[in-house]
Parts: sequence; C-alpha cells; structure tokens
Amino acid sequence: MRRLAIILLGLCLGCDSRGLVVITPLAPAVDTGLPSDDAGVPPTRGHYHMERLDRGLVAVSMPDGSGVYLSWRMFGDEYDDKHPERIAYAINRDGAPIQTVSDSTNYFDPDGSPDVEYQVAFVIDGEIQDFSPVVTAWPNDQNYLRIPLQVPPQGVTPATCPIPNEIYTYSANDASVGDLDGDGRYEIVLKWDPSNSKDNSQPGCTGNVLLDAYAMDGTQLWRIDLGPNIRAGAHYTQHMVYDFDGDGVSEVVVKTAPGTLDGTGTYLHLGPAGTDDYSAVYRNASGYILTGPEYLTVFDGPTGAELATVDFQPARGAVADWGDTYGNRVDNFLSTAAFVLDQTEGASGRPSIVMGRGFYARTAISAWNWRDSALTLLWTADSNAGTAYVGQGAHSWAVADVDSDGVQEIVTGSSTINGDGTRRCSTDLGYGLGLHVADLVPGRPGMEVFVPHLNGPLDYDEHDADTCASIVRGPTASGTARGVADDIYDGNDGAEMWTNNSGSLLSATTGKDVGSLPGSNNFLIWWDADEARELEDQTSITKYGGGTLLSCSDCASNNSTKATPVLTADLLGDWREEIIWREKDNSALRLYTTTDVTKRRIYTLMHDPQYRMQVSSEQAGFNQPPHPSFHIGHNMTMPPKPDIFLRATLGRTPAP
Repeated sequence: MRRLAIILLGLCLGCDSRGLVVITPLAPAVDTGLPSDDAGVPPTRGHYHMERLDRGLVAVSMPDGSGVYLSWRMFGDEYDDKHPERIAYAINRDGAPIQTVSDSTNYFDPDGSPDVEYQVAFVIDGEIQDFSPVVTAWPNDQNYLRIPLQVPPQGVTPATCPIPNEIYTYSANDASVGDLDGDGRYEIVLKWDPSNSKDNSQPGCTGNVLLDAYAMDGTQLWRIDLGPNIRAGAHYTQHMVYDFDGDGVSEVVVKTAPGTLDGTGTYLHLGPAGTDDYSAVYRNASGYILTGPEYLTVFDGPTGAELATVDFQPARGAVADWGDTYGNRVDNFLSTAAFVLDQTEGASGRPSIVMGRGFYARTAISAWNWRDSALTLLWTADSNAGTAYVGQGAHSWAVADVDSDGVQEIVTGSSTINGDGTRRCSTDLGYGLGLHVADLVPGRPGMEVFVPHLNGPLDYDEHDADTCASIVRGPTASGTARGVADDIYDGNDGAEMWTNNSGSLLSATTGKDVGSLPGSNNFLIWWDADEARELEDQTSITKYGGGTLLSCSDCASNNSTKATPVLTADLLGDWREEIIWREKDNSALRLYTTTDVTKRRIYTLMHDPQYRMQVSSEQAGFNQPPHPSFHIGHNMTMPPKPDIFLRATLGRTPAP
C-alpha cells in the first residue's frame, strides 16, 4: 500500500529548509486534464478524441555500467504551455524517491543498475498523482526490445499460375500500432509479405498476405490471412489500426475479399460476405485479381475476429476507367485514419476511416465511420464526379487541419480534399512520389506541403496546404526518385528540403542553398538530444553533417530499394521517436530507443492529432515519416496545448 506522504527532491513549492517537500497523493488524474487557471471553473473537454496511454516508462541500463537511462511520456492533457513550471515528474527507485524532474521527461540515474525497479508520477502544483507501473531495465544492457515473431511457413503457387509450383517464403514487412487490448500500451500489427510479392506493374501470382498482432513481449495475439483474392505488394494492403469507435480498444481495418480468414480462423461471413464461395479464386491468367467481390472489414483488436464487412468503396468498376487495361492503376490503394467532417455528427473530433483508390489518373476517396458496431459510408470524393482531382495524387497521403476548424483535410500530393469530401485546391503540377505535410516555415500560418515529382514538370514544389499557393518551386527536372523535408540543420531557420536531384540542402522558407546534399533522402527520426531531426536509411541513423548514431548489422530494411523501416513513431518514453527494424532472418523485430537525455520537454507526439493520423498512414503506399502540427527544430517555440479529449480510464467501455 502506498504511503500517504512521499518525500521528493528538488521541487521548490513548499520546500523545507533542506530543500525537500512533503507531498500528499491525490486521486488518479481524470480526463479533464489540468486544473483550470480560473479558480472553481473546471477545464473544458477537448475536441480530438485521442488514445488513453500509460506512462510508457523506459529504463535502459548502460553497457558500461555508468547507470540507467529513464524516459517517460508527458500526456497531452498534462502539458501546460502557459505555466510549464507547474509541471514536474517524481521518480521512485525500489519504492523510494530519488528525484523530481521539472525540465525534461528524461533522467539519468548514475546509481541505477539492471535489477532495480522504477516508477514515475505526474506532479502538478506540488501535488503528486498516481505512480506508473513498475519497470526494470531492458534485458542485456541494450537499447532495444527484441520482439520474437512467428514466421509463417513457406507456400507454393498453384499449377495454374504463370510460374507454377513456385516456393515462396515470408518476410516481416510494414507495421502499424494501436492499443488492441485497452491497457494503454501499444501492440504491433505486422504485415507479412511473401517473397513473390509484386508491384502493380508486374504480372504473376503471389502468396497470401498475412497480418499478425504482437504484444511488445512477442506474444502473438492472432493472425489474419487475407486469402488468395488479395494480391501481395506495396500498394494493395494498407491496414489501419486505431480506436475508431472510442471504446478504448483499437480496431484493425483493411481491404478483404472472399477467402479471407479472420483472427479466429473463420472465413468472412458478415454482410455481403455471407454468400461467399470460400473456394473461389478470381486470379486471372496473368496473376492479377480484377474481378470478384471486394470488401472493407473491421476486425476486433483483442481477437482479430470479424466485426463488420461491407462492399469496398471506391469500387473497382471498369478497370480501364482508372488509366490502363491490365490492372496497375486500378489497384493503387491508400488509407489513413482522419478526423474528417461527419455529416451526422459534424466536426465531432471522432476518428474516421479513409480509403483511397487511384492517383495516376482517376482518383477516388471514401470516408467511413465505425460507430455502435456499424460501418457506414460518410462520403466519397471522386475525380469522375468532380469532387476530387484527376492525376494530382501521390504514392502516399497525409492529413492535416489546414484551416484550423477542427476538421482534418486529406492532402493527396498536388491537391487537398476537404474534410467533407469536396475539392479544396490543386497545384495542377501532377503526380508526386510522396509528400511531407508539416509546419516547414515557422511563423507562416498553416501547413506546408513538399512534393517531389518523378516525371516533372518540376523536380519538386512546396505549397500551402490550405490554398495550394506556391511557396517554392524547383527547377524543371525529371528522374526525381525521392525527396525529404524537415528541420535537420541548425544553420538555417525553419525546415530544409532536398531531393536526389536538388544538388544541395535547400531552405524551405526561401528555396536557397543552405548546405551540402545530405547523405540520404529516405526517412527521418528525432533521435539525439537536440531538436533537429536525424536521417534514417536502410538500417542506420545518421546526423546531418555528422556520423552514424545507430546501426544494426543484424537487421534488414523493407520494400526493396525503398529501404524503409518496419515503423518509426513515438511509441514509448518521451516525445522522441523509436524505430522498429526486422532481423535479417525475420525471427524477431527490434524496437530501438535513444538513450540521450534531452532538456526539450514536449508532450508525446501521439497526442498530436496530425502526427497520430500520419502514423496511421505511414505504412500506406510509399512509406513516409510522420510530422506533427507544430515545428520542432532550431529556435522552436513551445507548441500550443493540444485540443484533445482522453478517456478517464483504460480498458474497453462504451464511448463517452
């Protein structure tokens, strides 16, 4: 039983002559956040419904025996941008107080060892809240968790395939995260790719696509087999993981077809799937699947069981209507979670499911709600109907509230689609490879969009997410393979941007050269103690202008030449990001965390609605790193308090 009084070190409020303070514990914090600045007036409920997480406390014992690194989450409803001095965190080691931290969400314990137990508690105005669960240091004095995997058995293609009786094996591929059991901790939903997976432009049979759910200790929760009528490849399966109905437990949503087995080993049987012929295979002689039913299915987080199945929208229709006749462009899919406009609930701040099809030519997007055990269509934007733009998409999406009205828009590349499924704006610069949507120019209102263009007319462009007005335009070029934008260099105010064709590092504010071309143009991650973002490529993290900060020789990257990680996101600890790579033999994932103590204190990025929604789509199409709605970097200002609502307690209960 916890003591009624806890002695904390280093807190100025109520200190005695020794610099100590006696604090009486309060009841657990409720979902209303911090006490109001106006005495007697309770704080208002926030707008965006976000996940209730646990403290995410991480302890890493240093290999040299110098001590233990600690890192923990600041929740979005704890953050106070107006009076940060009110906030602190109390640390216990083996049940006894050792420190109160008021300037960070890190602590290095020089007296720590691998076998001691740590807890952290939130302190507001000198009053302590409940302590977190006890943690000990990660095993083997290492800065990664090893998450064992259950590798699927090899398969063999049917005799009717272009390459009959081909043996294929499985590799761990892209992943997303969600709280699948309501305990405040993220689980991993991992896609397994067969070795014969294909790009949409390539004919041939593929093995079945599998989705596994794993706890962070490697416990396998379930396996979904998408069956023979879902082709394997980077553009076919975009799985979303989020708590879409607000009951405290994440669902998994993905495109399915006849022959899909849910996490209990049962064929889909709800809605239109109730009359399926489970043995039917719709693959044509070239290996494409261009006929047969297409579904959208919601699966239960804890069990993987089918909860609802509906006909997929945007529907396939005539294959040629999407830009070719052999089946490439019709099967380019994208997806994201987003806080779009609900036509019955309005700007409710509750999450929706957004699915897209096509971006080279015809482009269509549909938004769905999962509420009260029902999957309902909200709206569809379609370039054929004049509500989306023809050929102004990209191989990835990003969501952002571009006009600060509490509704997120879908930035598709060269265009922005309103949260109600209507056109907003387009640059008319055409198709892009990927995109970055962030506050790239601090002090300028709104979000900026950086798009590299494969076939011109420009190497890249940067434009306003709200109006699509040009900010910086690159030179005429072709053959652009990749491009990146964020603040990686302290020698320039604001963010930087570059492509493999740009020749140098460019200011996102002016477009002028500000440095040499970075050594990679792939992924990004916040890793070390400063606010500049680091470069990630293949299985290494490097500092712009510096050396390698982390490398895993036992790991492998994903998606061929894309060389992307399984996932990067703020999964544990403070606001900086973790990275997940797969081991070369696919026997495990490795989740790495930084061990650099930083004095920058920000609430967990997973409580920023823009960042969290971009994490949900990180694995869709050409993987792109997520960006928050505020600028992190050189000379940054304190972010505003997020306008969010968190459930009062963990666990599955009906949505409030």
